[in-house]
Amino acid sequence: MKTDIAALLKAEYGPMWHDTMCDLPDGWTQPLVDMLERLYRLSSIDAFRDRVVYWVSVRVDVYGSSAMAFACPIMPSHTWTPGRAMACVEALTEFTGRTQETCRVCGKDGYLRTAILGDHGEGVFCDQHAGGDHAG
Repeated sequence: MKTDIAALLKAEYGPMWHDTMCDLPDGWTQPLVDMLERLYRLSSIDAFRDRVVYWVSVRVDVYGSSAMAFACPIMPSHTWTPGRAMACVEALTEFTGRTQETCRVCGKDGYLRTAILGDHGEGVFCDQHAGGDHAG
């Protein structure tokens, strides 16, 4: 991910940001933002301290055919509701699914391509970037 975009996201999502998110290809930035926004909505406001209370910390692992996000609960388990827990799981699952169908380079619709007949690599690419033109 471009360093300027990473810096903006780190400033926006604060404690939920993890440097593993920098490893995401540029094309997967929007699925990341959508996931972080959904996880941010789990947060609550501590009126006494006038601050946002985050419910999860997140890290990301990047693979050739997708990326997976892992959330670690910050708040004690007895404070979680079934709805909040399910919203967290859905956000993580949606993120992985979207990276499996989004071009790693440009963010358009993509498909898993395998390295055959001299292609330049395996990964999720749109038709334009499937032939190894990964520079954009």
